[in-house]
Amino acid sequence: MEIKPGARVEFFESKRLLCAVCLEVKNSRLLVLTEQDRETNVSVKRILHTDHELVDIRLSRIQLIAILQEAAARRQNLMGRISVEELWDLLHEEEEGFSCNDLAEICFSEEITSDHTSAVLRALLTDSIHFKLKDRLFYANSQEKLKQILLQHERQAQKEKELAEGSHWLGSVWRGEPIVEPENTGPYLRMLKDFCLFGAEASDYQQIKKILAVAQVPVPQGIFPLLVKLGVWNEDENLYFHRFGIQEDFPEEVLETADQIAEELGDDGGGLRDHTREDLSSLPTFTIDGPLTKDYDDALSIRPAEHGVEVGVHIADAAAFVLPDTPLDLEAFERVNSLYLPDTRIPMLPTKLSEDVCSLRQGEERLATSVLVRFDENDNLQDYRFALSRIRVQRQLTYSEANELVTLEEGLGRLYRLCTRLRRRRIKQGALLLPLPELRVWVNKNEIKIATLDRETPAQLVVSELMILANGLAAETLAANRVPAIYRSQGKPQEIVIGEGTDDLYLNYLQRRYLSRAELSTQPKPHSGLGMAAYTNWTSPIRRYMDLVILRQLKSLVRGEPPSYTSEVLDPVISRITIGQSRTLQIKKEWTRYWVLKYFEREQIKFVDALVLNQGRRTYNLLIPEYLLEASMPLEEGRGLSPGDHFRVEIVKASAREEILKLRMA
Repeated sequence: MEIKPGARVEFFESKRLLCAVCLEVKNSRLLVLTEQDRETNVSVKRILHTDHELVDIRLSRIQLIAILQEAAARRQNLMGRISVEELWDLLHEEEEGFSCNDLAEICFSEEITSDHTSAVLRALLTDSIHFKLKDRLFYANSQEKLKQILLQHERQAQKEKELAEGSHWLGSVWRGEPIVEPENTGPYLRMLKDFCLFGAEASDYQQIKKILAVAQVPVPQGIFPLLVKLGVWNEDENLYFHRFGIQEDFPEEVLETADQIAEELGDDGGGLRDHTREDLSSLPTFTIDGPLTKDYDDALSIRPAEHGVEVGVHIADAAAFVLPDTPLDLEAFERVNSLYLPDTRIPMLPTKLSEDVCSLRQGEERLATSVLVRFDENDNLQDYRFALSRIRVQRQLTYSEANELVTLEEGLGRLYRLCTRLRRRRIKQGALLLPLPELRVWVNKNEIKIATLDRETPAQLVVSELMILANGLAAETLAANRVPAIYRSQGKPQEIVIGEGTDDLYLNYLQRRYLSRAELSTQPKPHSGLGMAAYTNWTSPIRRYMDLVILRQLKSLVRGEPPSYTSEVLDPVISRITIGQSRTLQIKKEWTRYWVLKYFEREQIKFVDALVLNQGRRTYNLLIPEYLLEASMPLEEGRGLSPGDHFRVEIVKASAREEILKLRMA
């Protein structure tokens, strides 16, 4: 395109088509005077329209600007006579491109001038929907393309509406001003929640970020408080539930199934009158659990046997009520396990089953699967057998009560001595004991209680050793009979840094770093941490889906029936369980930490004892033993500390919602 001084040209500036006159041409750039009385340099490539007639640039600046403004006004008026829709309707089936002159001859009946061609250019560029410009020619968009463009414009218009309405509303809420809610608040609340949960990965991240910027809500720290102000979430909302899509309530269909099972149990015994089951209801059976336990899935018994004792581990037969591929089973598979948190509990099965029908409650006859193990006088295992049974728990003991009775009752005392020997034998087989205390956090309304529990009491030892025994015997039996199963294994530690049964907290935490990862598979492999040749889990079928699966396999074996699962079917089950268990551990760890930090805030805890676990490049990694809470502290705050050192720290800032714990040496 050859452009000479004096030529009137048009180009875009700040999204507006400007009329200008060329004052000077130098290489591929023009010095122009615009209708806005401004001189500027413009690349030839930016020029969209050029007049054939030249303007006398010797005229005064005022005269030149007047000429330009008059031309722009004429062209704007002519533009009003053009119907872009009619023009598109006439040409949309044509594939070739049209120049502005071609289109002007279609649109106007009078003699075509530069004003007419400019008017066409202005009209089509302003419309930007029906035609596209390429190499100075206009091409009519196809009907399909036009639909797509119109849809995009609708979406853009909606976003602009959202920006105006949403920013006004949310800004008013944030400042505590009187508000008028938009007609539909749903999209804003959804965008806010997604932004709070997923940050930059939220689907409407850019849009809600713009809305909040205009509303002058600080990002990201203001998003959660804003949702609290809006009444969407409460101050202690568990965001992990929202991130992982965890539902506290059960679907109606699942609850109806549980109610029906409970009703049938009341009407005809629900299998309790099944005489093919072994009647063990007269056994002196008892449970040992925490004081807040509601779902009892294991019970114990001990009675004299020839030249020794018979120990019974009795597991609630949840498989008798939760049948494969039923709504109950599918929901349990989705949940994978029960989730116990400081402020709530989400069971794997509806409470009608987990706390009633399946639960081994005192004085109630219940269906169970039992493993009866006979030991001689020296606590050597003689034999064992699995049985489908009916039992009646005689006593529901807490750990504290059982600890007291160990020295008072012969049966519990005998069981404790037996389990002590079982543990020693496991240690000889390579078991690695890490006697770390357990942190318990309870939240009731506005009260937070925190305690560390000793897991090495006599009662704890009895329960843990007998569950390990029952799980190991199940793994041994399933493997020997080639029944497909899910096995839990663990390779040998990378390094051993502790001796037998040490209670040194630092060494126990250090040892954990060298443990191999536990794995689930369909192949029986050693579990070095427990000192077992093969290991599985079936002793908590009310709480864990893996245990329910293994219980089904054991029952099939006892009955002499084909197993419920093949190895091929178990592979995806293992994948789902692995993901679910990892998710549960993460939520439990993070949400317990939240409430400990909340406790620090509420109680205004200022000083705590700390233990140095290790030293990083910039920080010390610490443990606060009283709360089993791991934290970090800048190196410069430590003044030459070493791993294993105990010292006092000051809490500079604790914020549960912001996940902040700032420490310095006291």
